[in-house]
Amino acid sequence: MADFEQALALLLLTTGLAVVSRWLPWPRPITYVLGGIGFAVAHFLPDAALDPGFFFLCFLPPLLFADGWLMPLREFAKAKRPIVLLASGLVVFTTLVVGLVAHWLVPGLPLSMAFALGAVVSPTDAVAVNAITERLKVPVRLTTVLNGESLMNDATGLVAFKFALAALVAGTFSLRAAALSFAFIAIGGLILGFAVSYAVGRLRDLLRHVHGSDPLIEITLSLLTPYAAFLAAERLQVSGVLAVVAAGLHSGWRDPVRTDVQTRQTVWTVWSTVLFWLNGLAFVLLGLQFPRLFAAVNGSYSLLHLVGLTAAVAGVAALARIAWFFPAAYLPFVLSARVRATETRPSWQALLVGGWAGLRGAVTLAAALSIPLLLPGGAAFPYRDLVIFLAFGVIVASLLVQGTTLEWLVCRLGLQEDGLYRKEERVARTAAVEAGLAALRALESATTSPEHHAALGYVIAEYEQRLSTLGAEGETRTTARRRRAAEHRYRLAALEAERHAVDALWRRNVIADEVHRPLQQLLDHEESMLRAQPTNEED
Repeated sequence: MADFEQALALLLLTTGLAVVSRWLPWPRPITYVLGGIGFAVAHFLPDAALDPGFFFLCFLPPLLFADGWLMPLREFAKAKRPIVLLASGLVVFTTLVVGLVAHWLVPGLPLSMAFALGAVVSPTDAVAVNAITERLKVPVRLTTVLNGESLMNDATGLVAFKFALAALVAGTFSLRAAALSFAFIAIGGLILGFAVSYAVGRLRDLLRHVHGSDPLIEITLSLLTPYAAFLAAERLQVSGVLAVVAAGLHSGWRDPVRTDVQTRQTVWTVWSTVLFWLNGLAFVLLGLQFPRLFAAVNGSYSLLHLVGLTAAVAGVAALARIAWFFPAAYLPFVLSARVRATETRPSWQALLVGGWAGLRGAVTLAAALSIPLLLPGGAAFPYRDLVIFLAFGVIVASLLVQGTTLEWLVCRLGLQEDGLYRKEERVARTAAVEAGLAALRALESATTSPEHHAALGYVIAEYEQRLSTLGAEGETRTTARRRRAAEHRYRLAALEAERHAVDALWRRNVIADEVHRPLQQLLDHEESMLRAQPTNEED
């Protein structure tokens, strides 16, 4: 009962911090972390220990699955070269640089333990990066590369972390064995993830064919898919992270065209709620770890020493990322004619923003917390508490420094959206309206009822107006959004007036419940349909 009450308290805290974050000029994860630290220091909540196994199983699969589901596959495939370079090369580079600096700064810190620290802070966090990029209007390719990197680099970082710990325990390290093991773990995870998603998809198709569409069953299977992929991968000792990502990518390619309207809307609503809970709870739990982690190292190091070490490690991790970004982006254009012919050379502004967008998250801390307490011989694992504290410090520093300044940097450099999808959007919208208009005209020729003719005439006129607007040069995505938003406001105002009039008649007993209730449900249905449509007026 106490654990359930604590879970409810955490969910209430997450909701409250989400409300507060709407008035703050930075991404929501920063508010979650700071709120968690504040509540932990003030002892408003019981001490909550983050169990790495529980975190990896409960939080990681659905969060990574959703990010994979939303990843545009076409753009992901086009950007596979920089994504792979960042998800593998940058992780190894950061592991080495951070490890060597930490080994130099902390006397007595074993080199393998220093590399373990570098490995856990090397991957960026998919949730934190996505929270930043969705607010910024940057080129599509940069957003794709950052999100794709954050999805794929966890596996590389966790494998490097695993081998660093193994080297500490065994006292030896084999590069060949590490490379072969990584290839098996990564490729096995990807294949298994696609297989699980394909099998679940076939099961959903079979159930839909036999019994018809049932959104509740579809939602349940959709929510279970990432856990099935993760648990199967863990059982077969391949990458659970890449298995979940692969399942999400496959589901994101399959689901939009294999499910009906009601199922898509319902599944998206449920997933949005689940992701809101998990995203918030993950970062709040991260903040709540601060007193426990600080108490573990406070007796061995002064506060000033800890701040200096944290700043040094976080700074080296950030600088290593920037130092990798520029040569990794430009050298392929120098060395390969095919790259020069098929890809566009990125601007230095985009590379600087990408290099600065290296936010770390709760996965880093969960990995650090998974360091064993004892060595096989029974001795305490050396420098475990310090490594965990420094990993936490790098997370907080990246969120507070890079997370709060990234938007300013984008504006300062003048980086803007490239309008990559604008032409495609116009083509798609025009094709959709033309297809709808052709279907309506075919129905008009086969309709004899005067009432149906009147209704079809009204709808056809609306479609013709939309088609003429799309053909005009003045209609852009921005003006279309503004026009739709204005139409929504006017229609909602009219519906509200209709509802007040019907309610007033019911209150005065002019109409009975049997008349009032169906009319109210009809108006509610029309309003829900309007509110379900996007009305964003921003550019």
